[in-house]
This record gives sequence, structure tokens and C-alpha cells, in this order.
Amino acid sequence: MSIRFSWFTPTNGDGAHIGLKQPEREPDLSYLIRVAQTAEQAGFDGILVPVGTPFLDSWMVGSALVHHTKRIRPLIAIRPGFIAPSLSAKMAATLDQFSGGRIDINIVAGGSPHELGQDGDFVSHDERYERARDFMTVLNKLWEERGFNYKGSHYAIKDGNLVPPNRQGKIPIYFGGSSESAKQITAEFGNVYLQWGEPIEEVKAQIEDVRQRAAALGRTVEFGVRIHVIVRETEREAWEFAESLVSEIDPEVEARMSRYYQQADSVAQGRMSRLLQGDYRFGKYKWAGIGRVRKGAGTAVVGTPEQVKEGLQEYIDAGVSHFIISGFPHLEEAERVSKLLLPLFRDQTEISIG
Repeated sequence: MSIRFSWFTPTNGDGAHIGLKQPEREPDLSYLIRVAQTAEQAGFDGILVPVGTPFLDSWMVGSALVHHTKRIRPLIAIRPGFIAPSLSAKMAATLDQFSGGRIDINIVAGGSPHELGQDGDFVSHDERYERARDFMTVLNKLWEERGFNYKGSHYAIKDGNLVPPNRQGKIPIYFGGSSESAKQITAEFGNVYLQWGEPIEEVKAQIEDVRQRAAALGRTVEFGVRIHVIVRETEREAWEFAESLVSEIDPEVEARMSRYYQQADSVAQGRMSRLLQGDYRFGKYKWAGIGRVRKGAGTAVVGTPEQVKEGLQEYIDAGVSHFIISGFPHLEEAERVSKLLLPLFRDQTEISIG
């Protein structure tokens, strides 16, 4: 099984400390391009462009990265409900043409009623996933058919056509979530089922669940994990940096994050927030301290290159073949991870490392 490594675009700011009222580095265009170019030179296959209220617009950032890189694949996160699926398909097809067929799409159904409400979206959890199913049905039809008619629970199309057509055919779809609806929709439409870095037994259980659901539909799905890494030449250095990373957290920022956890109706987010206990350590070399002030992916593998490899290998042994990893600050850590960690996976990856 070939392993693919992707990096992350810090479109809400960056720095060597998290949980500040203002980031140490603002996410301006030149910095984000530098991060993407550094990740490309470091040997990463892709780079995730996040979506949500705290982030810059993912389509615009993804377009900028496409035009300033040559090989790396931007994984552009989008939310159903804010743009019609027909317009999303056209935007994706246009960028697919401009990039020479090197974009992927991460469809995010949403996680917090408060955050969604800030953007004017007040649809309930279950209805959001039903809308996502309808959204992806339209995408698939636009990618596969011409002159079709469709009427779903949220979208209707008459004489639908996609101009321009995708360069790469059906653009790969990443989809995540721990609810029954999320796993079923992944089985129906997803190419990669994406989880956060949870305890290995929980990741295994969800992989098997989605695998069986997809098999029942005559489909196969690949599996990914989104997680941070803190890798240093010695274990002590790695844990010292982990503690330093969260050493300047603003109490107001942490309190706001705590309220987010209480309000979020995402099953996956609830699972992640339960890791915020004790010293935040769990499993082999894993740490949930980033989740104190970061929603979504709040866990990291911490240690020497060999220890971090062992922590990631657990997921590989469970069936994971896609990793979206990151570290703070993202510019310097892309280089560090490339030098210390990625060479240990040289024989398992699709691309040339180092």
C-alpha cells in the first residue's frame, strides 16, 4: 500500500505559539505561497486548504496555490449550502483545467451551529448531511452526464451540463465525520474517508465500518488521517516544544474554544474533545494538547523521528494510506518533517522523498 503525505495551509495565521489573540504570523498571500512552495519542495504530495469562519476563502487560496506551484495537489475544502453544486462544479472544473488536473475536494458538512449561523446557515445536523448527499449527487451527475434533469430534497437541475469538463474526470472527494450519516455518505460518494488523529482502536472501528458500507454498494474507499506532528532529534526536545507551543494560550481564547465544544453537534468533534483530560497524552506518543485552542484536528504525534513513525505506522497498519500532517510554524516545520520524518517512509510512498 502506497502512502501519500499532504501538508496544511495555515489560512487563519501561524506561529510557534498557538491560542494567542492574534497570530504571530498573519496569513497573507506571500506567506501562504511560501508554505505551499516549501511543502512542494519538501516532497509532500498535497496540501489541505481549510474552510470555515476563521479561515480565508478556500477557493481563492487554492487558486493562488495552483498558480504558484507545479506539482503539489491542493485539497480544497468546501461546504455544501453556501454555493450551489453547479457553481461549485464549474469552479472546480476551471481550477482543474488551470492546474493540469491536480486538485482534490474535501467536502465538509459542518460542525458547529454557532459557526454555521455566523455565515447564515441554520440547517440541523441531520439535514446538513442530507444536503451534502444531494450536493454530491449533483456533482457526480455533472461529472458523468450531459443534459440531465434532477430534483432532490435541496437542489434541482434542468438540462444540466458542465462547462468546462474536468480534465481528470471525477475529481477525488475526501469526506469525514463519525455520525452514521457521514459514514454512509462516504460509502456512497467518497474516495477517501478522512478522520482526525484519534486513538487507534477508534480509528480502526470506523475504517471497518465504512469499508463494509462501501462494499455493500460495490465500492471501495481509501482512508486518511489528519494529525499534527512534533518531531525532533530527541524525545526531550519534542516534548519541550509541545509544551512551549501551548505555553502562551490566552485564557479568553481557551474559554471560547471550550464553549465551541459545548455547542458543536459534530460527533467527531465530541470524540476529539473527550481527549482533553489529564496531561492530554494517549496511545503511542500521541498528545491532544493542541485541541485546547484548535477545533477539529487537535492531536499530534510527538517524539523522535522513529517514535513519530511508529505512531503513524499504527494507522497505516489499520488501513490508512493518506496523511494530512502539519506543524507549527508551518513553513519551518515542513522542512523539518521532510528531513527527519519523511525519509523513514521512503519505501512506502508514491512520490520521491528527499
